[in-house]
Amino acid sequence: MIFDWLNSYRAVGYFLEIFIAEFLFVYSLKKRALFYPKLISFLIISVFLMSFVDLYQTASTFIRLMYLLIVIAVSILGICILFDAPFLILFPACIAGVATQHIANKVLTLFMLIPAFSKLSWFSSFYILSDLCVVFVVYLLTYLLLARHYKPQNSSMRLNAVSVLIIITCIGVNRLIADHPGGNIFYEAASCIYAIICCILALVIQLYLYRWQQQKAEALVVKELLTASEKQYEQWKTMVEFIGVQTHDLKHMLDRIERLADKENLDLPDLGPIRESVSNFSPLVKTGNDVLDVLLRNMSTLCTRQHIRFNCVSYTDCLGKYDSMSLYFLFANAIDNARAAADLVTNSDKRLIDVSLKQFGDSVVIHIWNYYEGNIVFEDELPVRDVGSAGTGYGIKSIKLLVDKFEGALNTNTENDIFHLNIILPLKS
Repeated sequence: MIFDWLNSYRAVGYFLEIFIAEFLFVYSLKKRALFYPKLISFLIISVFLMSFVDLYQTASTFIRLMYLLIVIAVSILGICILFDAPFLILFPACIAGVATQHIANKVLTLFMLIPAFSKLSWFSSFYILSDLCVVFVVYLLTYLLLARHYKPQNSSMRLNAVSVLIIITCIGVNRLIADHPGGNIFYEAASCIYAIICCILALVIQLYLYRWQQQKAEALVVKELLTASEKQYEQWKTMVEFIGVQTHDLKHMLDRIERLADKENLDLPDLGPIRESVSNFSPLVKTGNDVLDVLLRNMSTLCTRQHIRFNCVSYTDCLGKYDSMSLYFLFANAIDNARAAADLVTNSDKRLIDVSLKQFGDSVVIHIWNYYEGNIVFEDELPVRDVGSAGTGYGIKSIKLLVDKFEGALNTNTENDIFHLNIILPLKS
C-alpha cells in the first residue's frame, strides 16, 4: 500500500519535476546576480511549502486542477527570479518544461499499466524509483532532441497563446480522466497516449514557431542591412570616381613638373614619396570592377592599421559583369568577418587574411582564409557567433543570401585553426 506521505511526495515531486524541466529550456539564458544562493533558497522554501500540499485531499477535479496550476505558477516565478530575461521570453520556455513533465508523467502511467509492474505500484519505494527513472530518460531525450536547440531571444504572443492553450487543455482533460476513470486498462492507456501526443505536439509547434519567428526576424535584419548598404555603396561609387580622377590628374601633373624641370634645368626635390603616396590610391588588384578594387585597397589599409597582413591576388578581371553593389557588400562582409577573427589572434605571424580570385571555365572561385583562436560553432553548415562574441552575426547569412542571388555556391570549413570561406560564382554572359 502506498503510504500517506507519498501524497506529499507527489506535490513536491511534481514541483521539482516541472522546475527541472523548465531549467532544460532556460539554462542558456543570462542568470541574475547571486544565482546559486537564490536557487538554493528558492528550492528550500518551495519544497517546504509544497510538502503541506495534498493533491488528493479533495474529490473536486476543479480544485485539484487549481492546485496543479498554482504549482506551475510557483515554478515559473522561480525561473523569473533566477534568470535575467523578460517574462515573455521565459514564459514559453517554462510552458515547454511543463509539457515535458507531463510527457514523463504519462509515460510513467503507461509503465504502471503493465500487469507485471501494476502489482508493484502499491509499494511507494518502487513507484518513486520508477518515477525517477522515467523522468531521467524522458528529460534526457527532450534535452538532446529539443531543449539544447531552443534558444529564446524574443517573444511571440502567438507562440505563448498556442503553448498555453495546448498545455492547459491537455492537463485539464487528463485531470478529468484521472479523476473519473473508465475502469478499463485500454481506456486509461489511450488517455495517456493522447496526453503524450498533445504535449509532444505542443513542444514541436513551439520549437518550429520559434524557428520561423527567428528566421523571419533575421531575414528582416539582412534586408535592412542590404538596404542600408545601397547608400553606402553610392558613397563608395562617388569616392571611386573622385579618387580615379584625382589620381589621374596628380600623375599627369607630376609628369609635367618633371618634364618642365628637365627643360628649364631646375633643381626639384625628390618626388618619389609623392608618387608613392599617389600609388597607394591605386588598386591593389584588378578584378574588372572598380568599386571592388578600391574596396580591397581600403581593406588592405584597415588591416595594416590593425597589424594584420592582407594578401590579395586576382587571376581574373571578369567581375565587372556582376552588380557592383552586391559584390561590394559580399566582400565587405566576408573580409570584415575575417578581420574580426584575425584581430583576436595573439600570434603575430598568424594575424593574416588571404584573398584569392581565380577563374575556372565559366565560374569565378573566391577563397578567403584566416587564422582564428577559440571555437567556431556551426549551425546549418554555417558558422554562428557565440553569445559573447563581437559583431551582429548576420554577416555570413547576408553573404549566403547574395551568393544564392547569383545562383552560386558557398562552403565554410575549419582546418588547423584556419577558417576557410569558399564561394563559386557563375560568370554571366
